[in-house]
Formats: sequence, structure tokens, C-alpha cells
Amino acid sequence: MNAASLARGSRLALALVFLAAAPQKIMAPAEFAASVASYLILPDVLINFTALTLPWLEMIVAFLLVCRAWTGPALLLANAMLVVFLGAVISAYVRGIDLNCGCFSSTPAASDDMVFYIVRDVIFVALGLTAAWFYRRGHDAD
Repeated sequence: MNAASLARGSRLALALVFLAAAPQKIMAPAEFAASVASYLILPDVLINFTALTLPWLEMIVAFLLVCRAWTGPALLLANAMLVVFLGAVISAYVRGIDLNCGCFSSTPAASDDMVFYIVRDVIFVALGLTAAWFYRRGHDAD
């Protein structure tokens, strides 16, 4: 497998992560707002705004990555979101908040395993950084 294939694969896998994350949250914004609130990080005034805009931002980033439009900024934004998501999950875990991360659903219920969310998010960050590394090296060109 050559570098161009790995670059394309990592970029498209990253797009798939964001594409899979967005629809349920878009369809159920009130439930996603409850999930956002369960982290106890944002002030109340930002919870609804975040719940309404974040899933659309995820969808836009996925679209840009698939279409290879503004790839650099899309990768930067994707990685920034992934690091923030990872930080939020770790913060909740450290503070003893047992929650459903809200990553791929809008349900604000307790989770079975917060460590799973942390490991999964670390893998997503690694995927995003890999895609960005290939892009910066110029390997993601057809």
C-alpha cells in the first residue's frame, strides 16, 4: 500500500467518523443539548448553541474531507474538535461524571464504560493526526 492510498484512507475514515456522528444529533437537538449539559463544562447560555451548531459543523467537516475542498482547514478543525472531545471525556471521567459521551447518539444516559470512550477518542485523534500528517507531506493528492 502506498502513501497516497494511506493518506486517502485516513482522510476518508476521518470523514466517516464525523459523518456517523452528526445525523442523530441533528435529528434530536434537545436530547443532544442534555448530553452536552451532562459534561458540566459549558455555561448554560452556550449549551443550546453548541447542541445546534456542533453536529452541522461535524457534517460540514465530513463533506469537506470527502470532497477534498479546503482540506487543510478541514483537517485542522477536525483535529481541534477531536482534541476538545477527548479533553471533555477525560474531564468528565476524572471528575467522576458517568455519562454517555453523546458522540454517536443524542442520549444523555450513563455509560457502561468511560474508559472505552477515552480509548476510542484517542484512536480518533491518532487517525486525525495521521490524516493531517499525510496531507502536510503532500501524499493526499491524486
